[in-house]
Amino acid sequence: MRLPSAALVALLWTSSATATEVSGEAGLVSDYRFRGVSLSNGNPALQGSVPVEHSSGFYGNLWGSTLGHGSDTELDFTGGYSKELSKVLSLDFSGTYYAYPSDGSENYLEATALATATRGRTEASLGFSFVPGQRATRDQSGRKHRNGYTFAKCSYEIPKTPLSFNASVGYERGWFDEVERGGKWDWSVGADAKLAPIRIGISYVGSNANREAGHRHALVGSLLFSW
Repeated sequence: MRLPSAALVALLWTSSATATEVSGEAGLVSDYRFRGVSLSNGNPALQGSVPVEHSSGFYGNLWGSTLGHGSDTELDFTGGYSKELSKVLSLDFSGTYYAYPSDGSENYLEATALATATRGRTEASLGFSFVPGQRATRDQSGRKHRNGYTFAKCSYEIPKTPLSFNASVGYERGWFDEVERGGKWDWSVGADAKLAPIRIGISYVGSNANREAGHRHALVGSLLFSW
């Protein structure tokens, strides 16, 4: 499943330089939280990404993170298409392959659809991600399970300052929800300060997942450098 993302990135690279934009970001987070759940066992994690965007709307992204225990890492390969329908509304469709080099049996593919509305300095998005049944979602009896995740997020940039506020909420049901009776909620609220090339962030993140009480909610800080 890595070939589509690699092919997309190669296609974008071979396009004219004026039509393609390549950037990057790398830094440290105090806890790698994914949909409210710590994937670094409450430990700090190094993270980085290299997005490639084409003027046609197609894009690719390679994202990676340490997982806070040993040499375990996560690599995400994403390819997608974004289209502005108007000055206010845009749509985005993408596929992400989550890869774990230390245990290939955990690798899986997820598709996402996202609608975003922008007005002035305010942005709001509503999306849905779906994981079809595959090897990584197979139980001991061999049955393959699915997973669905509905989410909403919003942000606001404060005029004449480098600050922005953001919030999100999500509901997950299926193989990854980690709730005894099914159905996991997660949420976050925080702020970012962009002081190019540095971005500093702090967020309060939580969920109702069946985890130790100390890992259900956390104040997460980040320090990232972009180029």
